[in-house]
Amino acid sequence: MRRPHYEKVKDRIAPEAFDAAVEAAMAEWGGLLDRDAAAMLVVERLGGNVASFHRIADLEEGMEANLRATVVGLTPVRTFTRQDGTSGRVVNLDLKDESGYCRFPLWDEDVALVEKGKVAAGKTVRAIDCFVKRTSFGLEVTRGKFGSLLVEDR
Repeated sequence: MRRPHYEKVKDRIAPEAFDAAVEAAMAEWGGLLDRDAAAMLVVERLGGNVASFHRIADLEEGMEANLRATVVGLTPVRTFTRQDGTSGRVVNLDLKDESGYCRFPLWDEDVALVEKGKVAAGKTVRAIDCFVKRTSFGLEVTRGKFGSLLVEDR
Protein backbone atom coordinates (compact mmCIF):
# COMPACT_ATOMS: atom_id res chain seq x y z
CA MET A 1 0.00 0.00 0.00
CA ARG A 2 1.21 3.48 -0.87
CA ARG A 3 1.87 5.64 2.22
CA PRO A 4 2.20 9.28 1.19
CA HIS A 5 4.05 11.42 3.76
CA TYR A 6 4.60 8.48 6.13
CA GLU A 7 8.38 9.03 6.16
CA LYS A 8 7.78 12.33 8.02
CA VAL A 9 6.30 10.50 11.04
CA LYS A 10 7.72 6.97 10.79
CA ASP A 11 9.51 7.48 14.11
CA ARG A 12 6.16 8.20 15.84
CA ILE A 13 3.72 5.64 14.48
CA ALA A 14 3.70 2.12 13.03
CA PRO A 15 2.82 1.81 9.32
CA GLU A 16 -0.42 -0.06 10.04
CA ALA A 17 -1.53 2.54 12.59
CA PHE A 18 -0.72 5.30 10.10
CA ASP A 19 -2.87 3.57 7.45
CA ALA A 20 -5.73 3.29 9.94
CA ALA A 21 -5.42 6.98 10.86
CA VAL A 22 -5.48 7.95 7.18
CA GLU A 23 -8.61 5.85 6.59
CA ALA A 24 -10.24 7.40 9.69
CA ALA A 25 -9.41 10.92 8.45
CA MET A 26 -10.93 10.14 5.06
CA ALA A 27 -14.08 8.84 6.76
CA GLU A 28 -14.18 11.81 9.16
CA TRP A 29 -14.26 14.16 6.18
CA GLY A 30 -16.98 12.16 4.45
CA GLY A 31 -14.82 11.21 1.48
CA LEU A 32 -13.89 14.82 0.70
CA LEU A 33 -10.19 14.08 1.24
CA ASP A 34 -8.15 11.85 -1.02
CA ARG A 35 -5.46 9.60 0.50
CA ASP A 36 -2.72 12.21 0.02
CA ALA A 37 -4.68 15.01 1.75
CA ALA A 38 -5.76 12.70 4.58
CA ALA A 39 -2.13 11.62 5.08
CA MET A 40 -1.09 15.28 5.35
CA LEU A 41 -3.76 15.81 7.98
CA VAL A 42 -2.53 12.79 9.96
CA VAL A 43 1.09 14.00 9.77
CA GLU A 44 0.08 17.43 11.11
CA ARG A 45 -1.98 15.84 13.90
CA LEU A 46 1.06 13.81 14.91
CA GLY A 47 3.15 16.97 15.16
CA GLY A 48 4.90 16.52 11.83
CA ASN A 49 5.03 18.98 9.02
CA VAL A 50 4.25 18.51 5.35
CA ALA A 51 5.47 21.94 4.20
CA SER A 52 8.75 22.01 2.36
CA PHE A 53 11.17 24.63 3.59
CA HIS A 54 13.74 26.63 1.68
CA ARG A 55 17.25 27.20 2.96
CA ILE A 56 17.99 30.89 3.43
CA ALA A 57 21.03 30.59 1.15
CA ASP A 58 18.74 29.38 -1.66
CA LEU A 59 16.35 32.35 -1.51
CA GLU A 60 16.18 34.71 -4.45
CA GLU A 61 14.47 38.04 -4.88
CA GLY A 62 10.88 37.69 -6.09
CA MET A 63 10.31 34.11 -4.99
CA GLU A 64 7.67 32.80 -2.60
CA ALA A 65 9.11 30.77 0.24
CA ASN A 66 8.56 28.80 3.43
CA LEU A 67 11.33 29.02 6.04
CA ARG A 68 12.20 27.25 9.25
CA ALA A 69 14.76 29.33 11.14
CA THR A 70 15.88 30.53 14.56
CA VAL A 71 15.41 34.10 15.77
CA VAL A 72 18.90 35.36 16.59
CA GLY A 73 18.11 39.04 17.05
CA LEU A 74 15.36 41.65 17.21
CA THR A 75 15.35 45.39 16.71
CA PRO A 76 13.45 47.62 19.14
CA VAL A 77 9.79 48.21 18.21
CA ARG A 78 9.51 51.37 16.12
CA THR A 79 6.35 53.47 15.74
CA PHE A 80 5.94 55.58 12.60
CA THR A 81 3.33 57.63 10.72
CA ARG A 82 2.25 56.52 7.25
CA GLN A 83 1.62 58.93 4.38
CA ASP A 84 -2.13 58.65 5.00
CA GLY A 85 -1.64 59.85 8.60
CA THR A 86 -2.26 56.51 10.31
CA SER A 87 0.30 55.16 12.71
CA GLY A 88 2.09 51.87 12.32
CA ARG A 89 4.61 49.73 14.18
CA VAL A 90 7.43 47.48 13.05
CA VAL A 91 10.04 45.21 14.59
CA ASN A 92 12.66 43.38 12.53
CA LEU A 93 13.68 39.81 13.31
CA ASP A 94 17.07 38.46 12.32
CA LEU A 95 16.54 34.83 11.28
CA LYS A 96 19.24 32.19 10.83
CA ASP A 97 19.28 28.64 9.55
CA GLU A 98 22.23 26.34 8.81
CA SER A 99 22.85 28.17 5.53
CA GLY A 100 22.59 31.88 6.30
CA TYR A 101 20.73 34.88 7.67
CA CYS A 102 17.81 37.07 6.60
CA ARG A 103 15.63 39.81 7.98
CA PHE A 104 11.92 39.30 8.71
CA PRO A 105 9.83 42.38 9.60
CA LEU A 106 6.72 42.09 11.75
CA TRP A 107 4.19 44.85 11.10
CA ASP A 108 1.42 46.38 13.20
CA GLU A 109 -0.62 43.69 15.01
CA ASP A 110 2.15 41.09 14.49
CA VAL A 111 4.43 43.20 16.73
CA ALA A 112 2.39 41.85 19.66
CA LEU A 113 4.05 38.45 19.11
CA VAL A 114 7.29 40.04 20.33
CA GLU A 115 5.67 42.14 23.06
CA LYS A 116 3.95 39.06 24.52
CA GLY A 117 7.20 37.07 24.40
CA LYS A 118 5.95 34.49 21.90
CA VAL A 119 8.69 35.49 19.45
CA ALA A 120 12.08 36.02 21.09
CA ALA A 121 15.75 35.35 20.48
CA GLY A 122 16.42 31.62 20.50
CA LYS A 123 12.90 30.64 19.36
CA THR A 124 12.48 28.58 16.20
CA VAL A 125 9.84 29.87 13.79
CA ARG A 126 8.19 28.66 10.61
CA ALA A 127 7.41 31.39 8.09
CA ILE A 128 4.78 30.11 5.66
CA ASP A 129 3.72 31.71 2.35
CA CYS A 130 6.24 34.54 2.40
CA PHE A 131 7.85 36.76 -0.24
CA VAL A 132 11.55 37.47 -0.71
CA LYS A 133 13.00 40.85 -1.65
CA ARG A 134 16.39 42.51 -1.48
CA THR A 135 16.65 45.75 0.49
CA SER A 136 19.48 48.02 1.60
CA PHE A 137 19.65 45.79 4.69
CA GLY A 138 20.12 42.64 2.59
CA LEU A 139 17.72 39.78 2.04
CA GLU A 140 14.27 40.34 3.54
CA VAL A 141 11.43 37.85 3.83
CA THR A 142 7.93 39.21 4.49
CA ARG A 143 4.69 37.47 5.35
CA GLY A 144 2.25 37.45 2.45
CA LYS A 145 -1.43 38.33 2.78
CA PHE A 146 -2.31 34.71 3.58
CA GLY A 147 1.04 33.87 5.18
CA SER A 148 1.81 33.16 8.78
CA LEU A 149 4.63 33.06 11.29
CA LEU A 150 4.37 30.05 13.58
CA VAL A 151 6.49 29.62 16.71
CA GLU A 152 7.63 26.07 17.43
CA ASP A 153 7.29 24.81 21.00
CA ARG A 154 10.69 23.19 21.17
